[in-house]
Amino acid sequence: MARVKRRVASTKQNIGKILRKQRKSIPLTLNQLSQMSGVSIAHLGRIEKGQRFPSVYILQLISKPLGFDLFELLIMAGYLSPEHSVFSEEERDKLRVELNRLAERVETDSNRIVEIVNRLLMTS
Repeated sequence: MARVKRRVASTKQNIGKILRKQRKSIPLTLNQLSQMSGVSIAHLGRIEKGQRFPSVYILQLISKPLGFDLFELLIMAGYLSPEHSVFSEEERDKLRVELNRLAERVETDSNRIVEIVNRLLMTS
């Protein structure tokens, strides 16, 4: 059991370090990433420090501003295994393309919802 906890803690630290390194290499501040992704500065900071583990949804929000393919980020975070897939390489590539296309569509839809809500608030 202690081994599992250490592995989870290690994954938290690793994904946080990877995200921080990528953010700084772009370079982006936490504030800029927060504005681009819609994830709070505090939450991003906790993820980078390994105090929080990002959900798939959070990874989807930050993948594009950080220049990551969502599929890659899911593997780095441990949600997907890079090996031992039941899918052929061709099937996996198709799923990867579809996943990224859907993530982009969700982002576009979310942005449109925010635009509509803001317009409605301005007329109230």
